[in-house]
Amino acid sequence: MSRYFSGGKRTREANRDLKKRQKEARLRRNRELRARGIDPDVMDAPTAPEGAALPEVKLEDVVISVEPRSQRVDFGPTKLFVGGFGPMTTVADLRTFFSRFGELVEVVIVPNRTTGAARCFGYVSFQSAAAADEAIKGMNGVEVDGHPLEVNRAESRSGRF
Repeated sequence: MSRYFSGGKRTREANRDLKKRQKEARLRRNRELRARGIDPDVMDAPTAPEGAALPEVKLEDVVISVEPRSQRVDFGPTKLFVGGFGPMTTVADLRTFFSRFGELVEVVIVPNRTTGAARCFGYVSFQSAAAADEAIKGMNGVEVDGHPLEVNRAESRSGRF
């Protein structure tokens, strides 16, 4: 049996301890530099002077903005939420009310899962966004069967399940 070998558990533990001490020293050094106003992430160790501080920036000079969105391009059907109609309103009724604004792709009334009766809201999809905008202007607040309609763009529901 040979007593001379490389590696082993003691070597691994010694390397692990050395790396741990090096990391602690690096973190301590970075904290000290940041406390003095020096950013260690952008600082080149050999070229940066010891007392080099970051330039002062006034809060008034900071501009935070959001890029403007481009105009919505008509990529397909535009879905509208239609709510507030009565329980006796049918898909045919909604199709009749909204067809005057443009070509309809789909008309859906959402049913109650247990009874199958209408839940008094649904969705209307138009082929073009312009027709959908006209329908929102023309039908929002209009009374149908004694109930005022609420018409607006349908919002996507991401992350439901």
